[in-house]
Amino acid sequence: MKTQGKLLYNWPEDGFDESLKFNDSSQLGNAPYDVAIIGAGIVGCALAYKLSMYKLKILLLDKNYDVGEATSKGSSAIIHTGFDTPVDSIESTLVTKASREWPELAKKLKIPFEECGALLIAINDEQKKQLKNIYDKAIKNGVTDIQLLDPKQLREIEPKITDEALGGILIPRESIVDPFSASIAYSEIALSNGVDIIFGTEIIGIENANENVKKLVTRSGIKINTNIIVNVAGLGSEKLAKLYNGESFDTNPRRGQFLVFDKYSRMNINHILLPVPTNETKGVLVIPTIFGNLMAGPTAEDFSHGDNSITGTTIEKLQSLLDGASKLYPELKKQPVISNFAGVRCNCSQGSYWIRCHDGHPGILTVSGIRSTGITSSPTLADYLVKELSNKCGLHLEKDITTIDSRPESSWPGWWKQPYSNGKIVEKDSDYGRVVCFCEQISRGEIIDHLDSPLKPVSLDSIKRRTRAQMGRCQGFDCQINVAEIISKHCDIPLNKITKRGPGSEIISNTQMMKNKDIDEINKSF
Repeated sequence: MKTQGKLLYNWPEDGFDESLKFNDSSQLGNAPYDVAIIGAGIVGCALAYKLSMYKLKILLLDKNYDVGEATSKGSSAIIHTGFDTPVDSIESTLVTKASREWPELAKKLKIPFEECGALLIAINDEQKKQLKNIYDKAIKNGVTDIQLLDPKQLREIEPKITDEALGGILIPRESIVDPFSASIAYSEIALSNGVDIIFGTEIIGIENANENVKKLVTRSGIKINTNIIVNVAGLGSEKLAKLYNGESFDTNPRRGQFLVFDKYSRMNINHILLPVPTNETKGVLVIPTIFGNLMAGPTAEDFSHGDNSITGTTIEKLQSLLDGASKLYPELKKQPVISNFAGVRCNCSQGSYWIRCHDGHPGILTVSGIRSTGITSSPTLADYLVKELSNKCGLHLEKDITTIDSRPESSWPGWWKQPYSNGKIVEKDSDYGRVVCFCEQISRGEIIDHLDSPLKPVSLDSIKRRTRAQMGRCQGFDCQINVAEIISKHCDIPLNKITKRGPGSEIISNTQMMKNKDIDEINKSF
C-alpha cells in the first residue's frame, strides 16, 4: 500500500491542529508534482482518485475548506442515464457509460445509491406529441431500456400523480445518490493512495507557465511546483484560465433553487417525476432523495460573477417551484417544507463539457461547463481526462499495484447503516447510543468517527454533510451547539473558533464567550 498523502489546511486562525497547517512549500517535498488539480469538486476529486492508481505525485487543492464545498454540494443528486443529453456529444457518451458503472462504483466506494427510476409525464396535448421524439432521442443515446406509457400505466406505477397525465416515459435506471459521500469517497481513497490535499488555498498566479516545471502562486505567497496543471475550478475556472492565457470562454453562475419536504412525504412518491422539457428549461422536477425526503426544483437563474445574492433563495422562485412541481404531484402543496437551498452551476456560453489540452501553454488542461450531469459522469469524465493527459500532455502512466480502489465497510454513513441498531456496537462504545441529532437520529459516536476520518473535517457544514446532523426537520436548531461542543472537545479547538464552513464563519463571538464565562462564574458561586 502507498504511503498516505499529506493533508494540509491553510487555516489562518489560532485553535487549529498545527500538524495540519499549510505554512510552507517545504512541507510538500522537493520534487515537483506530476499533476496539480485545482478544484476539489466532484470532478477534481474523481480525477485525483483515478490518477492515484498510477505511480505519480499528485496534488489536489481548493480554496474552500472541504471537498465538494461549492457547486458539487448543491445538486439534485440524480444519477442520469443520459436519455436526454445532446446526441453524439462528449456529455452523452460519458453520462450513458457512467450510469451503467454507478451501481458497482457505489458499492465499492460506500456511497448510498438507489435505482428508483423516473417518469417523464406529459400533461397536455402539445407535450404528448413530444414523447415520441424524446423516446427516439433516448434510443440514439443508447438508453434502450425505456418504455412509452399510457395514462393508465402511469398511474399504476405512481397512483398519486396528476389526473391530467396524458402519457409518459418510464426511464428505469435513473437513480438517486448521496452527492456529499461521492466527493468524500473519491478524495479519501486518493489520499490513502498518496495524493496530497490542501484546503483553503487559492491560486492567484502562475509563473513559468511555458516551462516544463510551472509554479502555482497561492494567495499567501507560497509557490508550488508542478509539471501539469488541471483547471477544474468550476465557477473559478474562467478566472484561473486568464492567469495562463487559456483559450477564451465565458462562464456565469446559474442558480438552481430547491424546496425540501419533510420525510413522511417521500412515502407518496417512489420515482423521480420529470416534466416534458421546453427549449429554455428542463422544468421543475419532483425528486425523492436518498435521505428519505422529497425535493422540488430546480430553478434556472443566470447571474454575473461576484453577485452576493447568488446563493440566496427568494419567495417568488420558491413559490414557482411549488406551483410547477404540483402540476405533476398535486398533493405536494399539502406537504410541509422543512428547508430550501440554492445550488450554483457553472454555465459556459460556449457549451457544456468545455475541455482543452495545452490550453495557452503546454501541459495545461482546462475543464469547464460541467453542469447538472457532473456527478453522474465523474468516473468516466475522470477516465477521459486521464487519457487526454497521457495522449496529449505526455503524462507517463504506470499502474501501481499497491493502491486501493475502494473503502472499507466501516465507511458507510451512519444514517444509511445505523450503528445504534447493533447492540454489540453500543455495548462496546456507549457513544453510539447517545443521540445528538434527534431529527436524523445521529449519535455522538458517528460524529466522532467522522472527525477522525481521513480528511479530518472540523467545520459544522462538513460534519453536517457527512452525518446529516443539523439537516433534519429542525435544521440544526436543537443540535448545532451540541455538535459544535463535540468538535471543540474532541479536536481541542476553542468553542469560539468553531466555524460553519471555515475561517470567517465562526458561530460564536468572543463577546458571547465572555458573557458565557461570566455566567459560569456566577453559577459557581451558588
